[in-house]
Amino acid sequence: MRKGRVPFIITFLTPPLALYVVFVLSPFAQGIQISFTDWTGFTPEFKYVGLANYTALIQDSAWWHAVLNNVKLLLVVPLVTLALALVFATLLTRGGTGGAREGLFGSRFYRVVYFFPQVIPVVIVAILFQFIYSTQGGLLQQTLSFFHIDLLSIVPNGPLGNQGFILWAIMFAAIWSAVGFYMVLFIAGMQQIPRELFEAAAIDGATRPRMFRHLTLPLLWGHVQVSLVYIGVGTLDMFALLSVMARNGVSADFGADVMATQLFRTAFALNSQFGYASAMATMLLIFSLLLAVVTFRITRRERLEY
Repeated sequence: MRKGRVPFIITFLTPPLALYVVFVLSPFAQGIQISFTDWTGFTPEFKYVGLANYTALIQDSAWWHAVLNNVKLLLVVPLVTLALALVFATLLTRGGTGGAREGLFGSRFYRVVYFFPQVIPVVIVAILFQFIYSTQGGLLQQTLSFFHIDLLSIVPNGPLGNQGFILWAIMFAAIWSAVGFYMVLFIAGMQQIPRELFEAAAIDGATRPRMFRHLTLPLLWGHVQVSLVYIGVGTLDMFALLSVMARNGVSADFGADVMATQLFRTAFALNSQFGYASAMATMLLIFSLLLAVVTFRITRRERLEY
């Protein structure tokens, strides 16, 4: 059986590993290689320029503006999204009045409602919020008009036309579309915690906030840690949402540029600078890896068993 096990494992591991190398690792390696060239993307000739693209990138103010916008998104979107997801998951699993494992009345309906934005394509979400934020009869404007408030008097040029407000408007759309996914993830983790632990805590006189702080959150920490990495890496991208809502796939008119949109515009709109854009992609890869490593390092704690 041992002699037959090795060929069996190799048979099943070789195809997916080969696909991963060809379609994931190979493009990464090619992109890093291109970042050291002056290739335009449409000519067979190119020459190696060493670190010239990276030197230019360090001195590029537009790139650092995009990095700063990514940092702003990272400081808000992951924390707010996961905080809301934890609150909703707790209410829908332990917020009822009939016991430690009972959620609010109608919790199944709320799960569907909160998760529904996750099944909508990101582009559709972006278009939806464009209509919501529109200054020509948008839902937000109509709602404020009911209270005799003019949207343009609060936000000149509208939420998506104001440089100081557009990132906040996009953050709200990103949080709205993502919170349901993490809520379901946390609900799945909470349902794995034995009921006896909550019953014992209730007998000892623990309130629901104390149960969440000292029981639910520690036992759910592995889910929180993975979610932080996953949503953090996703926030570093956000290409589809920003390119539609901010219309900056070709030009960044209102300052809502991030690394992904800056990369796309450099490769396909600014004289097809594929070599320079590949340098941006390599830096985005490095930032993503660093974010994952730092997040795991900061959030590392002793594993609790139950």
